[in-house]
Amino acid sequence: MKANKIFLGLATVSMVLSGSLVVNAEETESKDSKGDIGFTAPTEGALTMLNVADFDFGSNPISAKDEVYKSKTDSVTTVQDIRGTETGWTVQVAQNGQFKVGNKELDNAQITLKTPTISDKSTGSAEAETEVVLNTDGSGATILDAEKGQGNGVTIENFAKDAATLSVPGETVKVAKQYETTLTWTLLDQPENN
Repeated sequence: MKANKIFLGLATVSMVLSGSLVVNAEETESKDSKGDIGFTAPTEGALTMLNVADFDFGSNPISAKDEVYKSKTDSVTTVQDIRGTETGWTVQVAQNGQFKVGNKELDNAQITLKTPTISDKSTGSAEAETEVVLNTDGSGATILDAEKGQGNGVTIENFAKDAATLSVPGETVKVAKQYETTLTWTLLDQPENN
């Protein structure tokens, strides 16, 4: 019993002492430090197209009427801008000649990029141009424009099914084969109206 009283007394003294140390502690000095980090543009891939859209208008019965064929699949064009400059950029697309099979052309056929949109998965921002008609002479048309202050990060331009159309006159002579053309996508390192 006596040993228990001694232990209880020592515990009480210890609690009082430790409590008094907290109460009596005074701040003598404080100083601030800092953390910092800097970034530089990477030497490769700072401004690049990660992929570009293909347009598949399917296989269709030959028609003697004017027809408008819609793209059959979803496709995307993706621009990565990790320069860190916020100076903007432009994407242009050019059609390199008419649709052909062998030496036969699909006369007066015309691609229109009607309703592309910017994906909500994009971390960058840009303006997606709509109702863009492509010329078959290889001249570029602006399809995506990131103004100054935009475009940083990854910008995804969606071409959902039906977002692109191909109009073909009924009077155009057609053969029962698959026609093809190529599109050239060009990324310029400044906004269109710079």
